[in-house]
Amino acid sequence: MMVTRLLAACGGFGLAVYLAFAPMSPAGAYESTSGEALHQACGGAAPHVCLSYLAGIIDLHQAGLAGGEVPLFCPENAPPEKVGRGVWLYYEQHPDALELPAALGAVQALALMFPCP
Repeated sequence: MMVTRLLAACGGFGLAVYLAFAPMSPAGAYESTSGEALHQACGGAAPHVCLSYLAGIIDLHQAGLAGGEVPLFCPENAPPEKVGRGVWLYYEQHPDALELPAALGAVQALALMFPCP
């Protein structure tokens, strides 16, 4: 209430001063998807999220944006549901990966599922 009265009394200059000294809260940092979240999604909690996430990783890799000259994995024409189930199984067999970002676990799972010749 007091700020409103002050701004009304000072006009535009008051607003500029208020904004210059207003407490700033840091912008929320992006928090990457966890392995646990991807494991749950691929386990049936949200299959569309699982498959979309994995499709994004595979698309990025195939577009050559994943970096490096040696492919990380060589996907074959597997049904998406099989890929999602494979990632879920990877997390079941590697519980330590649940604490890592989902992208790392997904790439590790895809590398095991689709090794390059």
